[in-house]
Amino acid sequence: MRRTPDMALVPQDTRALIAVDLGAESCRVSLLRWVAGGSEITLVHRFANAPREADGGLRWDLRMIEAGLEHGLRLCAEIAVEGVRSIAVDGWAVDYVRVDADGKALADPFCYRDERTIEAEQILHVEIAPERLRECTGVQLLRINTLYQLYADRLQGLPAGSQWMNLPEYILSRWGGARVAEFTNATHSQMVDLKTRKWCEEIFQAAELNVGLAPKVVPPGTEVGKLSCELAKLTAFRDTVLIAPACHDTASAIAGIPAVGDDWAYISSGTWSLVGTVLEGPRNNAAVAAENFTNLGAVGGRVCFHKNVNGMWLVRQCLHEWAAEGREWTVPELVAAAEKVAKPDGLLDVDDSDLLLAGGCRRGSTRNGCGTGCRLYVKDRRMLRRLRV
Repeated sequence: MRRTPDMALVPQDTRALIAVDLGAESCRVSLLRWVAGGSEITLVHRFANAPREADGGLRWDLRMIEAGLEHGLRLCAEIAVEGVRSIAVDGWAVDYVRVDADGKALADPFCYRDERTIEAEQILHVEIAPERLRECTGVQLLRINTLYQLYADRLQGLPAGSQWMNLPEYILSRWGGARVAEFTNATHSQMVDLKTRKWCEEIFQAAELNVGLAPKVVPPGTEVGKLSCELAKLTAFRDTVLIAPACHDTASAIAGIPAVGDDWAYISSGTWSLVGTVLEGPRNNAAVAAENFTNLGAVGGRVCFHKNVNGMWLVRQCLHEWAAEGREWTVPELVAAAEKVAKPDGLLDVDDSDLLLAGGCRRGSTRNGCGTGCRLYVKDRRMLRRLRV
């Protein structure tokens, strides 16, 4: 809970605000209320989230996510007797939901870590060179990006005529919002033109995707409708507006940094670790491309210029592996034990492509065989097992 004692920030409409954050490991519903000359933020509901193997792939449990969010909103409605002015949703990028003509999900969405994009990336780069993709979008080349997932759908013969939305925008649409692609989230698809800030038709054509099925790109902060689902019957939600904020969670987090000027940088560490700064315009020269930095949408028409690297995902995967073997660790225990281990002889490349995959050693499980990253992962597990001693 946090209080901001600044009357200048208190609006005339003092109804509560709800912020929904979709996380790859947990989802949160938070409530902001105006009290005693300032604002008070409460985390009302938090629930675990994780992909699981289902229907021939690694997928998110959409029904569970939607039920958890609805429960959180109902709890907020009980607390906010003054009513709720707006609800905004952000989340992790790249993943999307395919929907029918009524906006209902056709299936649980794939998780970006599913191995199907390994082949999709290789085949698509024959149709359009990675250098050209970089030139068009300014976006870091990552096989998890929406482009490779949509192309994998095409290769697998999944519904070619269905519409799709990224997860935060999908949730807003299920609650009554229009079908949109918020700009900061859309840029992470690797399908937005760096100059025009619209869908890049050249990329859609190369991937044989229908640009007409892509949602309309809108700026962060766009009102997309009013809450009109079953929840709207609750007194607190009688006139609640739905907002597409910076739907990419990193863009929202960076927008909240109380910094001014151009002499600061950020490190955002979660499932992924992001290191960079905010620029007024993109940087996409040869040096930037060589280091694989990315230019993603930021609030105010600016650019989140950063490098994406594997983050706490690696620790979480190790914890899962050890738990499956009967040894439970907490993060504080792990840190304390690691301090007692001698300095290793070498370093791991945390961005090796095999370390993007879920689970332990996947020797022989990928289409391109077991590479150096897999061997390094096995070596890493053996080194870390010494922590038990």
